Amino acid sequence: LANWALWTHWKSQGLAESVGHGELMLVVAEGFAAVLKRHRSVAAIVQDYAKTLVKVIKDEMPLLSDLSSSMMIDSDRLICAMPQETRLKLSLPALRAVQAQAAGNSKRLKALRELEKEVHEGKCYLTSNGHGSVLRVVNLITLRLERWDGKFCVEVGKWSLKEGVVQQTRAQLPGSKMRAGELAMQALRRLTGEDLSVLNPQVDGGAAVEVSEAASDSYGVTTRYVKTNFTATTSAPAAKETCFIPTEAEGFEVFQDIE
Repeated sequence: LANWALWTHWKSQGLAESVGHGELMLVVAEGFAAVLKRHRSVAAIVQDYAKTLVKVIKDEMPLLSDLSSSMMIDSDRLICAMPQETRLKLSLPALRAVQAQAAGNSKRLKALRELEKEVHEGKCYLTSNGHGSVLRVVNLITLRLERWDGKFCVEVGKWSLKEGVVQQTRAQLPGSKMRAGELAMQALRRLTGEDLSVLNPQVDGGAAVEVSEAASDSYGVTTRYVKTNFTATTSAPAAKETCFIPTEAEGFEVFQDIE
């Protein structure tokens, strides 16, 4: 309740009354700041957290509320939007736990190397779930891009610059992993302004957030996928099949109509 007051110049949005027994912990901002001054590395992380929270509120303009659940700004999205250096610091304890578990196991060591690469490249970050197990968190955006005739755009392959061929994939909506320091709307603008610019997408507005978890055998941990789904329309002319295969960028999507 009202934890935003620790990170921003917050004005109370209403009056809260308890309807049952509970516990209330009061954190005095001045005392909190005094403790942080004695722990500079932690203070730097907290400072980045506060800056990111303000950036998210300004960018997404949610309905303001003293209740965290009503604001719909969860920690996964905040950490994703934090600078890569800070995300790496937050991931290190969990990464060390995975390193300890992988000791002497060749299969786990291989998975560990892949996981370390992803973390250091900013493609994911690590945390723990409520049971103390390591959790790999990946933030994504997807775009359902519809044409005037009701057909929508899907990814059916990727262009491999190394092999010089189109690698077929399962049909899925075009999307992108969110980069370190990036908000969902920034990732969307990158997707529509680069990969899909030729289709001139007109984003409809709102977005729906979907969270799921699944075991990732290639990394040896459970992955939480935080997916922000957008919708848009395009006035691109009708065509049975449309492919965009550049000669420079690896991983470019190939799209085709689904009947």
